[in-house]
Amino acid sequence: MLAKLLNFPLRALPKWWKRRHTIAVIVLLSSLIHAWAVWQLPLDADEPVYMRAGREYAQLIRQGDWNGIINYDQNREHPPLIKLMYSLPFLLRGESVNPDFEFYFNRSISAFFGVLQVLILALFDPLAALLLTFHSYTIKYTSQVYLEAFPLFASLLAVLLFRQYFERESKPGNPLLLWFSAAAMGAAIAGKYPYAMMIIPLAFLIGQFRRKIAWQELILWGGIAAGTFFALNPYLWNEPLRRVVEIFNFHRQYTQGGDVLQAGYPWWQPVIWVATALPWHPRVFFFLTLDEFIFWAGIVGLYFYGRKEPWLTGWFVVQFVILLVYPTKWPQYSLIVIPALCMSGSGFLRSAYTWIMEQEQYWDYLEEMLPKPPKVFWWLIIAFTGFIVIGKVTYEYDRALLRGGWQHLMAQTAPLPSNTIYNLHLRANGDMMIATDQGAALWHVSEGSPWGEDSRVYNRQNSGIGDDRVRVVYEDRKGNLWFGTESGLSCLCDGNWEQILDAGKYGREVKVRSLVEDEKGHLWIGTLNGLFEWDGRQLISYSQNFFALPDPFIFSLAHQMFQGEEYLWLGTQKGVTRLALSTLTMDSWDFSSRDLGWGGVSHLMIDSQNRVWIATIGGGIARWDEKDWIFYRLGTSLLPTSVVNNMIEQPGKGFWLGHGFPTEPGGLVSRFDGVDQWTIYRENNSGFNGGEPLAFAFDPFGRLWIGTALSGVQIYDPALAKR
Repeated sequence: MLAKLLNFPLRALPKWWKRRHTIAVIVLLSSLIHAWAVWQLPLDADEPVYMRAGREYAQLIRQGDWNGIINYDQNREHPPLIKLMYSLPFLLRGESVNPDFEFYFNRSISAFFGVLQVLILALFDPLAALLLTFHSYTIKYTSQVYLEAFPLFASLLAVLLFRQYFERESKPGNPLLLWFSAAAMGAAIAGKYPYAMMIIPLAFLIGQFRRKIAWQELILWGGIAAGTFFALNPYLWNEPLRRVVEIFNFHRQYTQGGDVLQAGYPWWQPVIWVATALPWHPRVFFFLTLDEFIFWAGIVGLYFYGRKEPWLTGWFVVQFVILLVYPTKWPQYSLIVIPALCMSGSGFLRSAYTWIMEQEQYWDYLEEMLPKPPKVFWWLIIAFTGFIVIGKVTYEYDRALLRGGWQHLMAQTAPLPSNTIYNLHLRANGDMMIATDQGAALWHVSEGSPWGEDSRVYNRQNSGIGDDRVRVVYEDRKGNLWFGTESGLSCLCDGNWEQILDAGKYGREVKVRSLVEDEKGHLWIGTLNGLFEWDGRQLISYSQNFFALPDPFIFSLAHQMFQGEEYLWLGTQKGVTRLALSTLTMDSWDFSSRDLGWGGVSHLMIDSQNRVWIATIGGGIARWDEKDWIFYRLGTSLLPTSVVNNMIEQPGKGFWLGHGFPTEPGGLVSRFDGVDQWTIYRENNSGFNGGEPLAFAFDPFGRLWIGTALSGVQIYDPALAKR
């Protein structure tokens, strides 16, 4: 009727169009969206944990070690069913499985059940399924190697089968629906324990249709559900009572553990997860998502449509109250209430449309108010919309190809303490040290995961570090870990924490900016209050005890052996100082006239040919040729900006530079061959995300790590990148 009022050219679907065609279109949309998310979503925090479990389960299966499977207690807080599914790529390809194959295969398993969830909801309510198809949190967590997709599918299947059993008013439904419902519920809980909460809507269904089910059927239903749960949870086959208690105690303690406390979510955080769209991956979710619409339509629908289906109201309200009360508030937990909102919102939309059309038939308001443009107008609108959609999809696909080989890691989805990264340092064992404004992270880098199977965070709450504002991290030749902060220097030496330099002893401005080790194993410390040396027993202040530096504001240090002499290079706010360590004689170069900016010499580097390079905030970069400094600046080279925060050499490939913009946030990355060739990596021509680069490091696999001011860590893999 509305199409007729608007003079729309297609006033009805073709006669051959059936409900199954609508369902097929919705499932196709869901499949395409999930495939896109599988391909484009960055690695998330828990994915390596579950892939590791899948790998170890595969080893046990290949060995025929069934006791090992039963007693496998890594990640025992969650049942093994989904992790056993994630063993499939290893069972198919063996131990030599390609990390990319493992990653995308396991994500595809999750996406398969995510699409199945949409399918079963479409069979019950196509409009609700269409809403669910465009729910961003559901797309994300059913497209990654997480535990959500299968229990979401199985628990929704259990609820809808249970509801279908009561569909007929005159006689009982098919009892097979009850038994399959029970099996699906048992399987859902065997996928993840919190999905036992899906018994709540079943309880409301029983209350709503209490005259149509016998208590014997309920007992049998419970028996089938419990039996299925036990059969699919081999971890409980041995000493089930003790292990149930262990699992319960783990979750109770976890609610007060470091991960939950560090996240610091308020009690009302589930409202944010449910009522707003996913904020973290704008490049992935470039299309319209309906999270906010689903929430408000669903809430209104609980009042209006809930009168007809009160079990939906009970489902949402009780589970949402539990989410508000439960201390652990990860975003994926909120997915359990989304199908209820989709069905409630769908019911409300249908009821609202029916009411509007009934009013129109009586009052003819719309007949008088709505415009009636010619049909050619609608054809032009359809053509224009199609052109825009095709153009946007093509553009995003091309951008996705450019992002190949780039990873973007942020604190919201990776074990990073913060998105502000000041420094990166590769340890001798291949671990990556990361300095942030909320502590330091230590990642065990692997080919398949930047943080590997283990990651740690050091902050004032869980370690002896002196300040959470860590500006520089370093490992000496003995394997001691050093953390230069805004208030001093901390060391994890031989497994014990020590405060080597602090503000109480040497003044308030002991802000460490650079660390380097000399040939004797002594550690040199560049601060905003001068130069210090740690010889393993005592701390020596050179500014106070030996000489006055031309500039006490030291931003960077570099150590060089040249023609038998040992030099320490200092990058300061005014320029560069070279200190001969054997004689303590200095040479200084004042670059104040070259407009170095407020940051001065931001970085010093000795390249593979033993040449000294400097990066400056405002003056570009320069190389020392043993007689003078050769500068590369705007106007004298193809340097994209003169604000250079850091630089690193890639032997045989030139130098990488991290640039900021003089008058606006953000930045870019460039690659310089050392002579005259420059390659610029911007947000619009590569996978670089546009954050201001502050730190560089290469990992053992030849990947470039880029620490940014506000955008976390980016990783560039030249072997996979298109550019």
